[in-house]
Amino acid sequence: MSRKASVLIVDDEEKLRHYLKKELVRKGYEVQDAGEGRSALDSLARQSADVVLLDIALPGESGVAVLEKIRKEHPLARVIMLTGNATVETALESMKLGAYDYLTKPCDLTELFLLIDRAFAESLLRRENEVLQRRFSRESEFDLFVGEDPGVQEALRMAAKAAAASSSVLISGETGTGKEIIARMIHQKSARRDEPFLALNCAAFQDSLLESELFGHEKGAFTDASRQKPGLVELASRGSLFLDEIGDMSPSIQAKVLRFLDSGEFRRVGGTRNMKTDIRILSATHRDLPKAIQEGKFRNDLYFRLNVVAIRLPPLRERRGDIRRLAEHFLKKCAATIASRSRSLSPEALELLAGYPWPGNVRELENIIERAMILSEGELIRGEDIASCLRGGSSSEARPKDASLAEVERCHILKILADSGANKAQAARSLGIDVKTLYNKLRDYEAAS
Repeated sequence: MSRKASVLIVDDEEKLRHYLKKELVRKGYEVQDAGEGRSALDSLARQSADVVLLDIALPGESGVAVLEKIRKEHPLARVIMLTGNATVETALESMKLGAYDYLTKPCDLTELFLLIDRAFAESLLRRENEVLQRRFSRESEFDLFVGEDPGVQEALRMAAKAAAASSSVLISGETGTGKEIIARMIHQKSARRDEPFLALNCAAFQDSLLESELFGHEKGAFTDASRQKPGLVELASRGSLFLDEIGDMSPSIQAKVLRFLDSGEFRRVGGTRNMKTDIRILSATHRDLPKAIQEGKFRNDLYFRLNVVAIRLPPLRERRGDIRRLAEHFLKKCAATIASRSRSLSPEALELLAGYPWPGNVRELENIIERAMILSEGELIRGEDIASCLRGGSSSEARPKDASLAEVERCHILKILADSGANKAQAARSLGIDVKTLYNKLRDYEAAS
């Protein structure tokens, strides 16, 4: 483990509490302490703990009742019950309610240290399993960076450098270029790799819901707030929080995010207590933020806080040299996934792929290859197979807004070719040019890729 567990001791025996705290601190643990249940829950609300040592016989609210609240409000914490001989039966009962284990008092320190470390390791393993499940479910997204394009290689070099620091990172690029994947790579190569990586799409929520998702809310904060809910800044404690489409935040939320970045403090919606957490912010946008700043839509001070390290991911149309390599990679991958025989791409199919503007970037390319694999017959994917998948996809609406005249021509020719089912003679007639001219243009497109 890269760090020792953070521990909260909850016991009304002040001498025992202080003794345990002194010994745990001496062994390198981060330690908080509380004398009763309410102050323990308040302490956890201010600063999370990996392991809670919880006395069963507390004054006022019982240890078992506090356990149930911790399990509900702080599910990542592991709770070890402390019990006297008279309450062993209650300790065993508490394990059915989710306690990790129990120890009888007075505690043997060696046994206590071992139990804390085991509980912490189990917590980390559970977090890691969740991360791996998310990673495997999204494994294909790492394929976005197959290829040798200088722009992609520069982005990967910048990501590797950023991983070694704790600074904020702003990733820019179109949809489908892999902004979240770069953020995950940075997290996985950083010192925070054993802690949570959480992601939030800022464009998917209205202001009030976005604030609640980020900072959490107290019970009764609004109509549907039937219980207390921790926010992502709290759940990602010691880890990384990825804020996607940061440029879509309203000015009011921007101000609250800036205040959080400046101080590390936040308040849940409906709360009155300042809370503190340690997370790294990784953010991304497809928008031109300097332009948004000039238009008064994005805060200049927030931009500079987020943009300590800047990474740009090029769209696929700027890395055409990687299209063939990516397509062949996806062919092999799809063959394994859908239990299909190996396929290859015909020269006509490669021509179509090389000339298409790819508004959906690499994710769109993978989908096209998978669709062609399913629909085509035989071992060769022909031009008409690709054309049927692309048909209508290279319309003027799919072109980048700043497309040059040459790009407009390319898109139009490829659309007509796709609509003709890759029949060059028919496409040439529709375009009003001879077949030789069409062949020359397609050859130029392939050479440019």
